[in-house]
Amino acid sequence: MKTSLLQPAGTWRLTLGPARLLLHRRTWLMGLLMLAALVALVLAAATLGSGRMTAHEALLTLLGQGSRLQEIMVFRIRLPRIAAVIVAGLAMGIAGCMIQTLVRNRLATPDMVGVNEGASFAVIVFSLYLTVGSWPWWASPLGAVLSAAALFAFCRRPGEQGYLFIVVGIALGELFGALGDFAMSTQPLVHLGSIYLWTMGHFADASYQTLLPVSLALLALCVPMALLARPLALLRFGEATARNLGLEVPRLQFLALALAILVAALGTAIGGPVLFIAMAAPILASWLARDNLAPLWLSALCGAVLLLGSDTLVRVLAQPEEIPTGIMTRLLGGLLLLFLLLKDRRQTD
Repeated sequence: MKTSLLQPAGTWRLTLGPARLLLHRRTWLMGLLMLAALVALVLAAATLGSGRMTAHEALLTLLGQGSRLQEIMVFRIRLPRIAAVIVAGLAMGIAGCMIQTLVRNRLATPDMVGVNEGASFAVIVFSLYLTVGSWPWWASPLGAVLSAAALFAFCRRPGEQGYLFIVVGIALGELFGALGDFAMSTQPLVHLGSIYLWTMGHFADASYQTLLPVSLALLALCVPMALLARPLALLRFGEATARNLGLEVPRLQFLALALAILVAALGTAIGGPVLFIAMAAPILASWLARDNLAPLWLSALCGAVLLLGSDTLVRVLAQPEEIPTGIMTRLLGGLLLLFLLLKDRRQTD
């Protein structure tokens, strides 16, 4: 039998000794395209700003051939922020794709089901009342787990209760958001500057002190996420089909939800609860991949591109003021949500 008959159309076959892999051609091409776009955005973000610098000078500085002033501008001021935005965007894209695949609803994202608000509430409490010293980024996963536990208690089968999952998540998000606002309102205004900006999604004060442990934690979660990518794709066909194919659906749902929550919380810990990136990135990845069911890594790249583009745009438009990146993502994400709702309405009509 010919090998070509065994290879699905639109795929590449990679042979590594006894192992053979089928790679979805369009997904990999779109992934390379988004990677190139991310590199171009990094160069643009390193170039644009209050200090005058051309793209050529920024590139030479990144390669270690710039002046002392340019090295300080790029490596100490702009590059930590760029790295923080990229890591947060990758995390939000992955978390959004996992939850959307799990619930089978485009509106089911960490910022729509209360996970981000729970993470923010924990950071606010530890920052204002319990922590002395460094920024309590580690409180973000604790709050996200608390919010997820409450969400899972009210909705034990998210795959079959998608709309209930979203409605309960919105209610929990409002609850944790109100608790966080109440906690901040009890403190003097002079103590609330940085924490308030962080709750709106702000990367101006990003540093490697927070970015390094968060990045290491995300790298540790990459292995279980890779193992769950293919079973998650099967959930798109429904629980009954996945169960007939041999999957333990309740266990898979629990593990996928737990991973998505941890990834979303780690992304939130860097720059705050940036809204709509987790929703927009998987939608863009699905549109780019066409027939790929769960473009997990493509969603991560889309999240990084969208967030870095939003951060660069708001930094240039608001110059010399520092405006939270979350304001730009809310503006663009609100337009995207309105477009999706109108599109679904036209299809229903």
